[in-house]
Amino acid sequence: MAKTVVLLCRCFGELDGIIALDGIADRLRAEREDTSVYLLNSLCMEEDAHRIGALLKQEGARAVCAGLCAAGSKREALWESLRNAGIERSGLFTADLREGCAWIHQGNPPGATEKAKDLLFMALAALDEKKASADVSADVHPECLVLGAGPAGLAAAVSLAGQGIPVHLVERAAQPGGMLNLISRTYPGDDHAKTRIEPLLREVETNNMIAFYPRSKVVSVRGFAGDFKIGIQGPDGTLRLRAGAVIIATGAGVLLPRGLYRYGELKQVITQMELERQWIRGVPDDKRFAFIQCAGARSPERAYCSTICCPSSLKNAMRVMEEIPGGEATIFHRDIMTPGNLLEAYYRKSMEKGVRFIRFHEEDPPEILGGDRVEAIRVRDAARGKEQVLALEKVVLSTPLVPNMDNRSLRELFQLELDSHGFFSETYPLHPLETRVDGIFIAGSARWPVSSDKAMEQGEGAAMKALGMLKRDRVSALSLSRTPGEKPGHGTVEERTCTGCGNCVSVCPFLACSLQERDGRFVSRVNKMRCKACGSCVSVCPNGTMQIPEHNYRMVGAMIRRAFP
Repeated sequence: MAKTVVLLCRCFGELDGIIALDGIADRLRAEREDTSVYLLNSLCMEEDAHRIGALLKQEGARAVCAGLCAAGSKREALWESLRNAGIERSGLFTADLREGCAWIHQGNPPGATEKAKDLLFMALAALDEKKASADVSADVHPECLVLGAGPAGLAAAVSLAGQGIPVHLVERAAQPGGMLNLISRTYPGDDHAKTRIEPLLREVETNNMIAFYPRSKVVSVRGFAGDFKIGIQGPDGTLRLRAGAVIIATGAGVLLPRGLYRYGELKQVITQMELERQWIRGVPDDKRFAFIQCAGARSPERAYCSTICCPSSLKNAMRVMEEIPGGEATIFHRDIMTPGNLLEAYYRKSMEKGVRFIRFHEEDPPEILGGDRVEAIRVRDAARGKEQVLALEKVVLSTPLVPNMDNRSLRELFQLELDSHGFFSETYPLHPLETRVDGIFIAGSARWPVSSDKAMEQGEGAAMKALGMLKRDRVSALSLSRTPGEKPGHGTVEERTCTGCGNCVSVCPFLACSLQERDGRFVSRVNKMRCKACGSCVSVCPNGTMQIPEHNYRMVGAMIRRAFP
């Protein structure tokens, strides 16, 4: 049996007087003659790593049981100690003696001591049965595929190219720029849209690290983080590429509000994007404008707020007041959404410019009046509680961004998930640009509606995430973890007893499990590069065929038998 060393941390005296560590140490030595026990003042200080590593080498340790605190962030020194002694992370099992014993049982020292003893003996029983997952690794192909050449995709591509990473920039349209090609000015700085991305466009044209593929789309995807094999269909046929990482920045579309506020019936009722095209051609001829918010948004069909609509209306309403002599602008809204200090100041600036605001209730929206053209708008002012009729010449509908039409095909190709609206939803609270598939990142309005400046920030962030993968020479399965350090293992299958029921395939959230035919029957397979050791497959396996070696059923049984002899 491998030599086991028990390290008991006094936590600078934090446990003294509550847990009788000396008595526990004597009990451990008496019951397990093959185990060495050490009481130490600390395990988490930088100076502890070398000292403990030397101690473990001296003992010839192959496994370590540590009684310490619950703060995982303070254990780097302990991991360093294990590395110094040549012990893998799978050779460690810990017991929470501070928060789980000393702190919550301060009024019952005998009970705290007994609990600490049980936890340590359970940890030792687990170590006796704990195994290590066989790791696999693959070479990293140091190139990146960026889907979408809008603000997010351009920012990602230029950022990676600046770090010496070759980039394949794939765009469905004929030219880069995305939605910024369709608008005249951006908020809140009122800058010309093209000036915001002009430096990025120059980089795409001149930087030989960026290959641009217009009028192209992804048609096939195979592989995993570090080495994706991708088929791109373009005007000249299908091109095969290899990339170590993928950034999806395909943006979003704009809703056409058919059936709302007489859109399509009266030519004076237009959308924000149609008004933007008018601004590009010149100053509109009309003087009296109404902007109606949430046209098709925050409704049963689309319950979300698109975030950019209110600032866009503020921008265009102020332009009406400033650039059209005698221009008038009124914004009809259910609520004005301007989060953050910059947009709040933008909102106040619009009021100072003379833009009027009238709030209406969702169940009583404005009514457009007129026969063959817009003449007026009738609305019940929710603030004043009375009906108003205002003469108008132009009605501008603020419609939400909607998912890109390519999202569903990309979902199938990359095996990702979409939310109920159709956006890429499966980012993580602490990793908002990552997906459940390692090496694939999301930026911009592909994941949720955002403004162009936020899309560019996300593109740069996704590029830095991808760079962490692309700068490696090789990537191992155990290194692909959602938490600091290595992941705790990955699922393994005992083919002899696998019945091919498919339970693991149906529950795996990372699509790591699959059924493959072998000797005339189906057995489960685990893609170690995708597996995150979540244990979902283990929980539904009817006969124990699927296990995670670092937390297998023999370990659990040994711990239970030790706790309840």
